Amino acid sequence: MGVELLTIRKAIVFGMLCFVLLAGVIYDTRFILSMEWVRSLLAASVVLCLGATLILTRMPRGVFHTTLIAGWPLHLYSICFIAVSWCFHAGAEKGAIVAYTVVAYGAWLILPMCLLLDRSLFENFVKVVSIGSALIAIPSYIGALGIDSIAGLPLSNKYSYSEFSGIIASGGILEHAEGHALQMAIGLMCSLFLSLRTGSILFVLCFVMTSAGLIVSQGRGVLFGVLIACAFWAIPESLRRSRMVLFGGVAFFLLAPFLIWPQLAQIPGFANYLRMERGLSGRDVAWAYAGKLIEEKPWVGHGFGTSGDLSEQGRKQLRISGYSGAGTTFHNTFITKAVELGLLVTLAYLSIYVMALWNISDTSGDAPTQQLIRSIILLTITASIFRDYNIGGVRSTSMLAAIFLGLANLWPFASRFATSGQEDTNFLVDGIPDSKLEEAAAR
Repeated sequence: MGVELLTIRKAIVFGMLCFVLLAGVIYDTRFILSMEWVRSLLAASVVLCLGATLILTRMPRGVFHTTLIAGWPLHLYSICFIAVSWCFHAGAEKGAIVAYTVVAYGAWLILPMCLLLDRSLFENFVKVVSIGSALIAIPSYIGALGIDSIAGLPLSNKYSYSEFSGIIASGGILEHAEGHALQMAIGLMCSLFLSLRTGSILFVLCFVMTSAGLIVSQGRGVLFGVLIACAFWAIPESLRRSRMVLFGGVAFFLLAPFLIWPQLAQIPGFANYLRMERGLSGRDVAWAYAGKLIEEKPWVGHGFGTSGDLSEQGRKQLRISGYSGAGTTFHNTFITKAVELGLLVTLAYLSIYVMALWNISDTSGDAPTQQLIRSIILLTITASIFRDYNIGGVRSTSMLAAIFLGLANLWPFASRFATSGQEDTNFLVDGIPDSKLEEAAAR
């Protein structure tokens, strides 16, 4: 009877996890943009699923306490975020701030803990991301042919990109080609991991499909992140686990292209596809404009969600520079945070990424799985420099980024609960007595 209840509980948790990812994809689709009530319903459903997952997950007291302690970067950010918003921004929407924070905890702490508690759940989750991303890639191929809808559903196409690459950039059913790019890149990494681990032709096919979707999207920042992730995938494991190599390597890879930009621009085809003659597409001007806004209110910012209105004020100047994001954000997660919430909150937010990188370099653990998580963290950090991918959003890309950041942060904690006799795993498994888990937590 106990085994049946356990199986049912695991099936329900997995089903809710799939629903959360599906809701995130639907929330980010082009055809749902005008249906605000549907988006609100999806967001509320995600919150309910996260709460139910926490209740259903078998989490002994010692494990729960240790998880809360390990989650200090998010606690610090949440306290600063809420305090600054409520104390210094009179027009702050408190409901939105609370909802944003709740989703952040669910995606960054609850779901990663569930995945680390159960190895089979983690592997099935990675399979869902791999297959789901491959399926989402298909409409983008159709959009790249110049077709603007499928069965009445509008596709997100950017015809202007074809002037450079010869290919119409398409996000398929997703709202933006750039968001589609991150979805494809995360699916690409999951497919690569599963292909190497299982040798299944299905995941090789998923790898090919997500690669094609990524190429069609033409998201330069994400493509750059994939190159950095692959570079770290190629170096020896002993070097990958070195924090000095990891942090130094990330800094080097992020800066290197800007040092050799003229040489890269001479490569036939490569320069056209990456629109190198457009440089950063006006981002440098937008970031300089954001710097002046930060100087106005350096410590508390202008208010959560105000970057759209603030960038709109400089629309004429930014458009002339080639920046097309005026009226949305500043296309840099950390700069947008600094404009909206000030430098203190931004530093707290940055600690989430720093600790994720630090902890995923732990010397113990399942090397292939650790490499998958590390690769997606490197991808997310790189993409966040050129677009906005926040922890706390309901969108599938924000949700996935938060989940893998949480997995990275909790990695040493999971390794501490490694069980002898489990082949190639450092994950918690059902059947371990609570006393053993609590004893490990006490260590």
